[in-house]
Amino acid sequence: MKKRGAQILILILFHSFHSALWSFGQINGTVADAQSGQPLPGANIQVLGTVLGSSADAKGHFQIRNIYPGKYQIRVSMISYRAKTVDIKIGENQTTEVHVELQETPIEFDPIVVLGGKVQQRLDQANASLSVVSAREIENKSATDLIVALESAPGVNFIGNQINIRGSTGYTFGAGNKVLLLLDGVPVYASDTGEFNWDMLPPLDIQQIEVLKGAGSTLWGTSALGGVVNIITRPPSRDGQLRFAYTGGKYGYPQYKAWEWTDHDKLYYTRGDVSYSQQMGKLGMRVSAGRFTSTGYTEVGDFNKYNVTGKFDVHFQNGLKWTSYAAFSYIHRGFFIQWKGPNDPYEVDETNLDNYGRTNQLNLYTKLAIPLSPGFGLRFRVSMVRSILGDQFGETSDINPSLGQGAEIQADWIPHTSHTITGGINFQHDAGSAKYFGNHIGYFLGPYIQDEWSVLKNLRATLGLRYDRYQLIDGLREDLFSPRFGVNWQPWPTTSLRGSVGSGFRAATIVERFLEVSVMNLKVQSNPDLQAESCWAYDAGLRHHFTENWNLDLSVFRNDYKNLIEAHLDLFRGLIQFRNVGRARVQGLEITTKWSQPLFITGLRFTPSVDVSLTAMDHRDLKWNAPLTYRPNTLATLKTAFQVGIINLQVDYRYASRIEAVKIYPINQRVPMKFWDVRLNIKISKLILKTGVRNLFNYNYAPMESNLMPPRTYVIGLQGKI
Repeated sequence: MKKRGAQILILILFHSFHSALWSFGQINGTVADAQSGQPLPGANIQVLGTVLGSSADAKGHFQIRNIYPGKYQIRVSMISYRAKTVDIKIGENQTTEVHVELQETPIEFDPIVVLGGKVQQRLDQANASLSVVSAREIENKSATDLIVALESAPGVNFIGNQINIRGSTGYTFGAGNKVLLLLDGVPVYASDTGEFNWDMLPPLDIQQIEVLKGAGSTLWGTSALGGVVNIITRPPSRDGQLRFAYTGGKYGYPQYKAWEWTDHDKLYYTRGDVSYSQQMGKLGMRVSAGRFTSTGYTEVGDFNKYNVTGKFDVHFQNGLKWTSYAAFSYIHRGFFIQWKGPNDPYEVDETNLDNYGRTNQLNLYTKLAIPLSPGFGLRFRVSMVRSILGDQFGETSDINPSLGQGAEIQADWIPHTSHTITGGINFQHDAGSAKYFGNHIGYFLGPYIQDEWSVLKNLRATLGLRYDRYQLIDGLREDLFSPRFGVNWQPWPTTSLRGSVGSGFRAATIVERFLEVSVMNLKVQSNPDLQAESCWAYDAGLRHHFTENWNLDLSVFRNDYKNLIEAHLDLFRGLIQFRNVGRARVQGLEITTKWSQPLFITGLRFTPSVDVSLTAMDHRDLKWNAPLTYRPNTLATLKTAFQVGIINLQVDYRYASRIEAVKIYPINQRVPMKFWDVRLNIKISKLILKTGVRNLFNYNYAPMESNLMPPRTYVIGLQGKI
């Protein structure tokens, strides 16, 4: 044993002194637009097979130091451009010069993602099913919040404000989500309810959103049961830049005159955001502020929402980087629980006219990345989410702030060119206190490790394992294991095959276990004995490029759930209680295809593009052989665009099949979702003028009982940068 320990110590000492004795080389390079030749500030550069990387400055220049001599590949990527891989050779004490040109693309075909393995990789090299929503798509839609940004992603749909990835969550009355929401890789759920704040940052701050489908607990821990959503914020700009956006919407008249409840010409919403970013030497900063206000389209549907964010990073010598982020949001809004009646769907009962509440939330994180050598780096992270709700249940709330605090240490090690090992330990402390559920504290402690092995040049295998200890102080203790295995094989340069099997889990939130409150005519009853829900997820897929402008992604999936937490409703006794469903299954097929082809006619460039997705699912409570509630069987999206010079016309269609089973009014008539949206954007220099119509045909749809989605809405907007 002592001999083995001495060998390990010698290896560590050798690794430490090796970098000091070795003669390094470096890379100096530039990145430019292939068509215009203009520099591309902010382009991301990664040295494959190492933990080293950089980003281009305002003039498109970048520099990467301390690289061992040898042959490498660098990957250069940027949002709205095709990623490019370049072969280079590094010599001792030499500088290698490289110039890279990127081709602009209207559709993100194979963007760089991090959700698959906590390291950067191309989408077609991942062994799990992922989708990406780009900043360009968010801007084109004039998204006012994260729900609008995500609503047309493949396999994603919302029931109320609860997100479903391939039918994962259903609807649990706002308590607990079976999807994990991350901000730059940091969990941001409320520690007592598990709810997400979809208004926590302005859409201007978003660089891209990644969606992992299926269990992701091996690397991401609790709540990654049915999937993970990672919102990646923009880094500070290399040069001073002011960005701004304004969106205004007017709600149209109801389909039937009998539904009119007020002067509908006065129903509207507005959103204004401004952001400033600049690099000052080694310090980069981005600060943003936004205001979103609306009269609502229903009674007690009005709201005022404010948010302020700041992101700061410092680049030190030898690649060390420190990043901090802060986001504060204030929301005052009404709660439309259910309509007054089918003939008055936009009104509420007089007893609910005072259903208003306030929410304050503060998100903080700080990260430190230390590359100790080209093949080894450490990352440290501490974070906090503080939320407080007021008047949430229509009376004086007596709710203390909920506080979630987290910390993580992660090591990235490349011991050999064929192995990339990611390991670390994560700690999460959650606390909540209110007269409705008492005072409770719980914590998670979870070590994890994953190895991505390049078996062959075109074959990668991934094996990972995580152990979590969940302890509710003076209460339940659970030990949870989350293994995962995946492969990605590229038999041809244009085709990749993937497969994965993994486990996920989610411990019940404080509210799901202990909430005791009366809402309208229903009483919520506590269930302290709720067990953690778990899932085994199986996924197999194919991604093929027919041409550089047309690809297809096909996947089949199966998620086997155990102890699924669902809201149980007893209408006879007027009770709601969260209970475990013994066994459940969601399985299906998902197809996505993207096509875009520039055409030149009489000197003008025409660029049509099409993005189509279809998700077909069968979801079932295996004990009763009945469909799970609040889940459609089919989801489909069609997104088309036609670019001619400065004009961009877009037409979108979203479909969800009729929901088979609901909780409260199971005999009420239900219909499928069929929404058409049209938009026309005109780009003049650095300004974009926007106009459009959401729900073009004024279709009436209620995903939950007695809650209609917005009617036809007319939208105008202006966005620009200076």
